[in-house]
Amino acid sequence: MLDQPLEFASPQTSVNWQQPTNTGSIQFLDLLRGYGKLPHQDAALAWLQQQQSPSVLTEFARRWQDDADRKLVSVGKSAVVQLPNGTQLPTNVVLPQQSKTPDSRGTSPQTGIRLRVLSDTVFKTSTQQSYQLKDSQKVLVKANTEFEITSDQPAENKHIQVVLANVALGTPPLKTWYVFCDHVEIEGSEPDNTPKDEQQSDLIKINSDKTGPIQLPGYNKTFYLSEPIITGGHFSWAEATKNGTRIPTDKSIVEGILKIADVMEEVREYFGNRPIVVNSWYRDPVTNRKIGGATRSRHLCGDAVDFVVEGISPMSVNKRLDSWWGPRGGLASASCFTHIDARGHRARWSYGF
Repeated sequence: MLDQPLEFASPQTSVNWQQPTNTGSIQFLDLLRGYGKLPHQDAALAWLQQQQSPSVLTEFARRWQDDADRKLVSVGKSAVVQLPNGTQLPTNVVLPQQSKTPDSRGTSPQTGIRLRVLSDTVFKTSTQQSYQLKDSQKVLVKANTEFEITSDQPAENKHIQVVLANVALGTPPLKTWYVFCDHVEIEGSEPDNTPKDEQQSDLIKINSDKTGPIQLPGYNKTFYLSEPIITGGHFSWAEATKNGTRIPTDKSIVEGILKIADVMEEVREYFGNRPIVVNSWYRDPVTNRKIGGATRSRHLCGDAVDFVVEGISPMSVNKRLDSWWGPRGGLASASCFTHIDARGHRARWSYGF
């Protein structure tokens, strides 16, 4: 509580501390209390709490921005917060309310994919450490903020590259940002992600006779469809390539297959070494479109598998794997299979069929 009236640096009417009556001022007050370098902060807060109209709040925002321009306020200008009364406030903080309001989302259609911020974090223009970036290259985003996104891709240094769908942050406004993977989670999938890919009926089984020779990019050796992907393992190159009808065109895809093959061996052991039927593994772009896969499906990268554990329903498999798989990648359920991928950050969804 303030014991005496406080004044602005510029001539203003003396004011006393009062309870705020405007929802916008309450939110903005909470925001301001985080900035210790705001000149005459107590007076500013007291004055703000007296305001009763959007025009007064707008004037406060203008004065605050003027101080920022003259380097009197140590804040960035890399985002705009839209308060419920319509006022836009320049700041480097994004409140949860901003990303959820219809006005801030615009009129673009929903993508079906949501990014949820689990803890206060920084959206950045690169994977560099925050302290290495300018204010214009980063935006502080509060916990529980949600954004519609069009894509999420693994990036170096445990980051994700995300593309926001209907909101642009920063000055200049940007939709593509990097964020630390442990601070966010992905939920949902593209509306048209309805893959219908069945197990190969005449699948070549693992056996000691080398059958079905294939060449894989980046490797100067011959692979065989009858060979296990992992030495001594239970999943074959025939399963990964649909009996050799879907041969990877890039070494990175082969590496993705190897990565998720290790995971599938873990999954098999997790369920007591029950047999696992693979419905879908690597898909080339043409096949992916044909069977109804997502436009950015991890199957295109080779590090995703749709499978069925013998004797256990896909829903039960999904539920049991959820905490075990955690933030290591994507996990999804359908009535006829479970999806798992090794994208390197948490993603969850249901296919709805």
